[in-house]
Amino acid sequence: MVNYEPKYAKSILNKMKYIDSWFWCRYTLNAYNGCEHACTYCDARSDRYYLHQDFDKKIYIKTNAANLLDSKLKNARSLEKDVIAMAGTSDGYQPAEKTAENTKKILQVILKHGFPVNISTKNKLIVRDLDIFSEIAKKSWANIAFTITSVDQDLTSFLEPRASTIEERFSAIKNISHQFPDIKIGINLMPIIPLLHDDHNDLEELIKKGKEAGAQYILFAPGVTLRDNQGKYFLKRLKKYLERQNKIDLFHQFVSHFGPEGTHPQAYYHQKNMEVWNLCQKYDMNIEVPRWIPSDYRKENYKAAEILLTKARILKFERKPFKDIYWAGMNINNLKQPLGQLHKQGKLKDILKSTSRVYSLIQPYIKPPTSLDKFF
Repeated sequence: MVNYEPKYAKSILNKMKYIDSWFWCRYTLNAYNGCEHACTYCDARSDRYYLHQDFDKKIYIKTNAANLLDSKLKNARSLEKDVIAMAGTSDGYQPAEKTAENTKKILQVILKHGFPVNISTKNKLIVRDLDIFSEIAKKSWANIAFTITSVDQDLTSFLEPRASTIEERFSAIKNISHQFPDIKIGINLMPIIPLLHDDHNDLEELIKKGKEAGAQYILFAPGVTLRDNQGKYFLKRLKKYLERQNKIDLFHQFVSHFGPEGTHPQAYYHQKNMEVWNLCQKYDMNIEVPRWIPSDYRKENYKAAEILLTKARILKFERKPFKDIYWAGMNINNLKQPLGQLHKQGKLKDILKSTSRVYSLIQPYIKPPTSLDKFF
């Protein structure tokens, strides 16, 4: 049984120190506390998020979330319009949303204030609100990502027991790509769990089906976290599942795959990153969310940062030095002036502390400042 309880939230919008380089978000929010999808691997079970123990059985509905967000966006002068990511530690379209409509109300507030939005989900219920997402997309920008970790429904039923089926998710992607072209649509292929669903044929079939359904990109992440209580929960469930499958040897292989601190060998990350990247290239699939670009002074900055951060990700796949490019991109996202203006003032090099290869990548975006830069 899953219990729903109302909760009066004291805050709703979190501003991040650095823009997230995966989802391009400056802000995050969760409409719920807890998630009844009960995903076996969910990192939100770990102690770092300070969530309650009955994470998937007691769902707190933040009844004042929409009003709180409306007040925040209306009164906070320091909040620049930027991407709001929903569903960080709970799925905004988990079954509770069917009657509570918390996410729907929040989306209407986001539309009202003209903010762009990025949401990840495992539930087909999101199709109910595609008209709102479409209006947000026309006014600013909207991205929807369906998490799909495997094409094996039996395995997925174990990993994500109360989420929509794989076919329902692919069907929703097809619906969005065909009927709502203004909405960005893609797949979160994460986590890729070693030995369970990291087989080459399984990965290729998933990417192929994503392409056929109309997904524009695949965000992928090999490995799975095994932190504190989350790790204990996952291993306990995994052992029972593999025992039922008469594959207990696979459980022992999985445990031995991890090092003494619960981490994957670096060679595994490299191999799988390259494998999935090559598959994405084979099917002409992007590996990044198409970024929202503002029309104000940040326009060229965000374009330059996107180039740098994408390049850094590929260099990391290839096990080449990437940190100078990565941190230059992260810092450019936070600049309060256009790159061109800072360059003219002779401040850009000192601010970025960057290498010559960084400058070669961002050179096209260092444009002479205009008299209007301070207004837009």
